[in-house]
Amino acid sequence: MKTLYLDAFSGISGDMFIGALLDLGVDFETFKNELSKLKVKGFALSAEVISKCNIYGTNFDVTLDNGEQKDKGYIEERHNHHHGRHLNEILDLIQNSDLNDSIKNHAIAIFMDIGKAEAKVHNVPIDKVHFHEVGALDSIVDIVGACIAIELLDVDKIICSPISDGKGFINVAHGRMPVPVPAVAQMLIDQNIPIEQQNDIHTELLTPTGLGIVKEFVNEFDSFNKNYDIQKIGYGFGKRDTGSFNALRVYVLTNSLSSKTVVSSADEVVSIEANIDDTTGEILGNTMTELMDAGALDVYFTSIQMKKNRPGIKLSVLIEPTDFDKFVYLIFKNSSTIGVRYQTLNRMKMNREFEKVEVRGNFIRVKVLTYKDIRKKTVEFDDCLKVAKQTGRTFEEIYLEAQTKIKDM
Repeated sequence: MKTLYLDAFSGISGDMFIGALLDLGVDFETFKNELSKLKVKGFALSAEVISKCNIYGTNFDVTLDNGEQKDKGYIEERHNHHHGRHLNEILDLIQNSDLNDSIKNHAIAIFMDIGKAEAKVHNVPIDKVHFHEVGALDSIVDIVGACIAIELLDVDKIICSPISDGKGFINVAHGRMPVPVPAVAQMLIDQNIPIEQQNDIHTELLTPTGLGIVKEFVNEFDSFNKNYDIQKIGYGFGKRDTGSFNALRVYVLTNSLSSKTVVSSADEVVSIEANIDDTTGEILGNTMTELMDAGALDVYFTSIQMKKNRPGIKLSVLIEPTDFDKFVYLIFKNSSTIGVRYQTLNRMKMNREFEKVEVRGNFIRVKVLTYKDIRKKTVEFDDCLKVAKQTGRTFEEIYLEAQTKIKDM
């Protein structure tokens, strides 16, 4: 599985996000060609590799034909010198473009999210919201461009670290506002998004555009997972002088446990077991999470009856033989057991490779399993669930469409 990890130690904005993905290797010419399908003129794009704090990354920027550049890259600080648009104009612009449906749907969802927040804080109907800031041409480019860049990077999953934000006040079109600005605060309602306030940074780090991108694309929030292999690292620079390294760092990660191609049918695994009768369900749930995150092949519980007529749980962990010492340590650390038993098991498994089918403009992975003359094809559950959420369809609809397509493979 190819995973994008967002290390938002200095917040996130639209231009930082695009710059970081370009720095990872998204082709700039292809990006510009895709963006031209928006059929909007009046701007030029630049992506320059520069150094900040002796670290090289990509500075992405939009220059309007009148020579104006984005005001520090943050949509909240733009004043009324940019012509604005109402929400319906923006949605029509995107819908009538030549972009593919997936990009259109994501971009529209981000604008709707921001629009609802603006409508709430200004106490107006959503169709009356005038995007004098978010609807400015450069911000339309940021939002649509972010959706394009993600599609071109072609990742299976996006994880984000806790997001840093500053404190204090900033000047916006409506006056002097506290950080986070009202639109960002509104967008965070009922969202389990971890925000870490940096008391030494007296400005804004998280913008509505950046938060909209996070809410639309991030699958989960977590600290960096040691179980992933780092393939690439990129940096996208912010425009504001925060007094520290202002960048979004991104990683392309791979996890070889569940989605790697398997070409050998026979191997060995180690099974580690422990009987537990003195812990809670919450602790056991965390134990499973820690072991799976560390790279266990499988973790499962079995209900058992123990001595003194106590009901208990048998913890079973399957691992690679070379990871034995690591997992014994983790089991002792994350459970109440004081001893484990283990054995080496011979294992036979089907060979595995992956293909893709397209469903409603999105790709869904298909696991192809073979053993001698046996051939099986299964649709990846997580991919179907993701497409269902993106398209507003039920999981069953997407799953059945994918199943129909694999019959022709």
